[in-house]
Amino acid sequence: MRRVLAVFFLSISLSLPGVSPAIPADGVLYIDSDYLQGYDRKLFKHWIDEDKDNCDTRAEVLIEEAVTKPKINKRNCALTGGKWISPYDNKTHTKTSALDIDHLVPLAEAWRSGAWNWTTSQRQAFANDLSESRTLVAVTLSLNRSKGDKDVANWLPNLNLCEYIQSWLVVKTKYSLSVDSNEASKLDTLISQCNLNFVIVQSSEPTPTPTPTPTPTSTPILRTISPGAFCSQSEAGQQGQNSKGVIYTCKVSDTENRLRWRQ
Repeated sequence: MRRVLAVFFLSISLSLPGVSPAIPADGVLYIDSDYLQGYDRKLFKHWIDEDKDNCDTRAEVLIEEAVTKPKINKRNCALTGGKWISPYDNKTHTKTSALDIDHLVPLAEAWRSGAWNWTTSQRQAFANDLSESRTLVAVTLSLNRSKGDKDVANWLPNLNLCEYIQSWLVVKTKYSLSVDSNEASKLDTLISQCNLNFVIVQSSEPTPTPTPTPTPTSTPILRTISPGAFCSQSEAGQQGQNSKGVIYTCKVSDTENRLRWRQ
């Protein structure tokens, strides 16, 4: 039975271009098993030039995160003369070739956590998200290669650990990505260790309780859901109700092949 990892934000406003908000600002992350089939990095089109200024997403991140702003060749967006400090090891770099742009939540981890059920445009939005500064980070190339596609249960930076954990929670919540049981356990420990403004509540999903009726047939009490929110494969076909008692079902629609709570 699936459990719930509830993450309550004190003052964080979340929005995502291309992916409709699936959760309220107080956040809910679901503990669920990883989806281990079908991943291909090509499914996440990245390093696009969304604003058509000749600088792709990688270059835009480097420009934004430079502590000494580089000169920009407007013809091909070649960057020279800049300086960067990698937050995972505090190393200073003056050459862009020494840096990787880290998807803080790796593409493969995003796939395992729910992106397998996204549309092509949603995966592209995740892979090139410049609206949330914590999604993409310029870091020492070799360190990023050592991280690979690992989650927080299997890899953590040596420096700025608490900032990394807070960013992980923000990105996962923004994209309604699940966490597996090992990841949730590690997060629980680190949130306490870092004294972050998050509270984790883990509990078994309640079993519907029969409601007495005049007839022999009893009606289960439906859990409260947020209309339009994403739901998981394990909830497909299940029903829930909003705060006013209106019934919704976890299903796809004629125009979207992703599970949501719909009427």
